[in-house]
Formats: sequence, C-alpha cells, structure tokens
Amino acid sequence: MAITSRSILVGIAFSVVIVSASAVLYAMAQQNDPQPYRGSIAQVRQVQQLAAEWSVETARVRSDPLADYDALVAFIPQMETLKSGLLDTIRGIADVPDRLANDVSAYASAIDAKEERIERFKTANSVVRNSTRYLPLAAANIVQNAEADTDLAREVGTTANEINDYLAAPTDAAKGRLTAVVERLGQRAERLPNGLANAVTNFTSHARVLLDRQGPMDEIFEQATSSDISNMSARLITDLGTELGRVEQRSTWFMNGMLGAAAALLLVWIAVAVLRKPDATKVVHPSAGARRGAVVATAAQTASVSERDAVVAEKLLMTQRILSGAIGERIAAASSGLAASADALPIENGAADDMRRQAREIAALAERLSSVSNKQDVSYDLLDINDCIPDIIETTGAEGVATVTTESADVPEVFASKTEICLMLEKILENSVQAIQEKDFGDGDNKGEIRITTDGDDEKATVTVFDNGHGMTADVRARMFEPFYTSKDDRDGVGLTTTRHLVEKYGGTVSVSSHVGGGTVTRIELPGMVAR
Repeated sequence: MAITSRSILVGIAFSVVIVSASAVLYAMAQQNDPQPYRGSIAQVRQVQQLAAEWSVETARVRSDPLADYDALVAFIPQMETLKSGLLDTIRGIADVPDRLANDVSAYASAIDAKEERIERFKTANSVVRNSTRYLPLAAANIVQNAEADTDLAREVGTTANEINDYLAAPTDAAKGRLTAVVERLGQRAERLPNGLANAVTNFTSHARVLLDRQGPMDEIFEQATSSDISNMSARLITDLGTELGRVEQRSTWFMNGMLGAAAALLLVWIAVAVLRKPDATKVVHPSAGARRGAVVATAAQTASVSERDAVVAEKLLMTQRILSGAIGERIAAASSGLAASADALPIENGAADDMRRQAREIAALAERLSSVSNKQDVSYDLLDINDCIPDIIETTGAEGVATVTTESADVPEVFASKTEICLMLEKILENSVQAIQEKDFGDGDNKGEIRITTDGDDEKATVTVFDNGHGMTADVRARMFEPFYTSKDDRDGVGLTTTRHLVEKYGGTVSVSSHVGGGTVTRIELPGMVAR
C-alpha cells in the first residue's frame, strides 16, 4: 500500500510538472506561429499583382481618348484594403524584427505614393485630353469664320497640324518654334474683331496647354506606371520568407519539446504501473487465534484502498493517452505546414531540403505519439450512463459546494468503458464545480446550483449538466476544448480536452451554451448500443 500510494503521488507530481512544461512550450509555439508570415507574403503578392494591373490600366486610359477614369479609380479602395491588411498582419506578429517592420512601413508609403501619382496622372491627362479634343474644333472655327483672312486661316491650320505632330514625337526645338507661333497668334488676336479674336484666343489657350504640359505629362505617366512597387514586393517577399524560415524553425523546436514532454509523461506512468505490480500480487496470510479477525479486516481495507488506487491510476493513464493523441495531432499539423513552407520559400543551398527532412521526422514522431492514444487496454460492456452520475458527484465533491439535483430517465445502453464514460462526465462536472467556487453569490439566499439530467430515445442517450456559476466569455468558450488552454492560472487545461476526445471516440457530440454571470449548460449526446 505504501509503495502504491507513493508511486501514484510521485506520478501525479511529475505529471503536473511535465504538463505545465508542455503548456509553456505550447504557448511559445503559438507565439512563433508562422501563419501570419505566410499571410503577409500572400498579401504582398496580391499588392504586386494589383499594382501591375493598375499600371496596365493607366496606359490604356492614356492611349484611348474615349476611356473613362472609373476603372482607374476603382483600384484605389482595393489597394487600400490590401495595404491595411498587410499592416495589421505585421503589427499582430509578436517580436517582429525592427528592420522588417521598417521595410513594411516603407512599402506602405510606396503604395500611398503610387496612389498619389495615379491621381496626378488622372488630373493632368484630363486637361491634356480635353485640349487635344478641342484644338481641331477651335482651328475649324477660325478657318470657317468669314472675317478671317487667308493668311490667318492657313497659319492656324498649319499650327494645329504641327502641334499634333509634336504630340506624337515631342522635341525641344519643335516646342520652342511652336510656342513662338502661338504667342504671335495671341498678339495678333488683340487686333482682330471681337468674334474672331475670341476664336483665336480659344485656339491659343488649348495650344499652350498641349505645349506646356506634354513634357510633364510624360514624366507623370512614367511615375504612375513605374515598377517601384514590383521591385519592393520582390525584396519584401524574400525578407518575409527568410523570417518565416526562422520562425518555423523555432516552432519546430518547441513542438519537439512538447513531443519529448509527452514521451516523458508516458515513461512516468509506465514506471508507476511497474511499481504497482507487487501490491496486486500481495498475499495476506491469516494468523491463528484471536488475531484472525483483525487480519481479515485489514485485508478488506487494503483491498478497498487498492481498488480506489487502481481507479485513480486507470484514469490518469487514460488521460495521458488522450493528451498524447491530442499533442500528436498538433505536431502532425505543424509538420505538414513546415513541409508546405519549404516548398513555397525561395531558400537555396539545401535549406529547403533540410526543412522537408525535419518535417518528415516530426511527422513520424507524431505518428508514434498518436499511436499511444489508440492502444485498446480497457474493457467494454453494456452501460447505463445513469450509473455514472452518483460516482462523479462523489468524486468531484460537488455536493460540498452546491445544491445538486439529478433527474434520471430511461436511456439506451452504450457499449463502452465505464471508466471512460465516467471520466468524460466527471470533467464536465468538475468544470461546473470550479465555476461555482469562483463566483461571488453575496450574503443572500442565492448559492450554487448544479442540475444533472439524463434523457434519451431509441437512438441516443443524452446527459445535460447545468450550473449557475460565473459562466464563460465567447473567446473562452471557443477555445475551451483545446489542449492545455485554460483561463485560470492554477489549472492545466487538460480536463475538457479529455471530454472532447472521449465524446468523439464514441461517435457522440458535445455542445456548450454559456454567458458571463449566467452559468453554463453542457449537453453530451452518445449513440445508443454502439458496437466497438
């Protein structure tokens, strides 16, 4: 008995330490989540593609005198959305390198600069397009004017044609000569009749716009369609990819640490099981005479205590197997992500091959760890889940902290392990007890209440546990079944993971409804007569 008790207590102590270490490693692995880096790389590629399409559309608008600006303007909100998403993603990464954060900030500034250049292009192009369209009309008005003499009409027509030639192939010499001609026409307009003078002034105004703005317009167009965004995108993708490789390597280290902790937990309970064997085979030899009755009583007490120890040990070993499976699933998912990233990253000199090899090794270890949880060393029988209710009330001490009421109905039997079904329900009730202990009911008549009901039909058995404890926020409720997740400093975050695993093992479902201050309702449904 002494060896058994000490071995179990030592096993529990080591388990707490190992599980706590696993929780720390899991938290550190979460902090080194590579997903934000993958997301940011995808966002940069989208910006790069959108910027290229924007430049193509800008060129189309300039070449087509009838094109409107709606399609060009439509790019602005799309680019703003991508830029804001990228900045939010980078800000959400813990311990992002300052150099990388500065590069992303400069990238966002370059996006803003492109938007400004596009706006400048749109404004300048509108003015040039308008003058290009109306210059021939202004020339025709002068030529057709009855007051215009032949020399004026010829000079205006020739000037209009030469300006069109200049727009097709601008040179400084042509610009200087045409500017002088336009200035001379403007001076001549001052001596013409009003109607003809207005027509000549209108012509020279459009001509000056085309001559003055053609050079700056070319520069504005080149700036608006430059490859700055594309070049910066390529460099930023490389930098993000390099940092992604580092983060994934750190995440792999932490995952390997979790794997080692799980293996240590398995070894601890194997050692506990070995140390318990002498107790199981211990024989009590009766003495003669008056001591015979005392020896028989002692043997009965020893058997009772040993039976309780066996139940505790069985539950602990069962929890260990379940956690091993859960951790194995997490590590397998991480190894898949590592392998995918190795294929996507621009890494040379064999680094990508090393990442793929590490991913395969981690996947193999995860498979071995998960196999621990699949070992079938429990006994199954037809079970009425109502039989578990008194046991879990006693085990959790629920009646010591709340008023407990039960409503039992006839339910279909489940072909299952009683230890597993009771453990599944025990963790739910344990959560309700903790919620009530942490809630302040004041000095009135209000106090903790727990209600456990069973119900069923021909196909399923249902257990519902209600408590009026402090309840859970939506964030806590969304993560409550994750391994090692807990909202309490003194908890290990493994109880509800055990419940979810066992519910899924028997093909059932578990649902939780809760709100802060209003308590929690947990419902478990199990298929009746499940053959395993």
